[in-house]
Amino acid sequence: MYNFKSVVTALSTRSARVFALVWGLLCYLVEPDAAFLAVWVAVLMDLLTKLAAIAALKGGFLSAVKSGHITSRRAFLGTFVKFCGYFALGVMATQAKYVATVEVASVLARTVVFAFLFTVEAVSILENLLDTGLTQLEPLLSALKKADGRK
Repeated sequence: MYNFKSVVTALSTRSARVFALVWGLLCYLVEPDAAFLAVWVAVLMDLLTKLAAIAALKGGFLSAVKSGHITSRRAFLGTFVKFCGYFALGVMATQAKYVATVEVASVLARTVVFAFLFTVEAVSILENLLDTGLTQLEPLLSALKKADGRK
């Protein structure tokens, strides 16, 4: 069991205090749960499948890197923009509980936002996998797009 003195000792370094502050702020803003983590796992899988798709289209990973189709700057920028947008939506959905006095409304807002973001990522992952040559996934992508209202 931890006592107060051991916690203070553990937080004595500056980096530990900054990490604790950032983690506390994150937990307050988005209250990470399974839905939140599922969206971020999907974002990571989307990034990996996008790299695989580019590599497949350009004749291999090293060839795509050499030709400039895969760059750390491009990957970072795209992921950073997605991270900021998704994080902002997650914060808004989570903080809705302070605006909506009915608990059901805040749970519904969170569920809708995270389900939408997860579905967007799932469609993107399937499109990336189709670009790698897995054409047998096309019926699944068509069904998802039809359910989403796209053609």
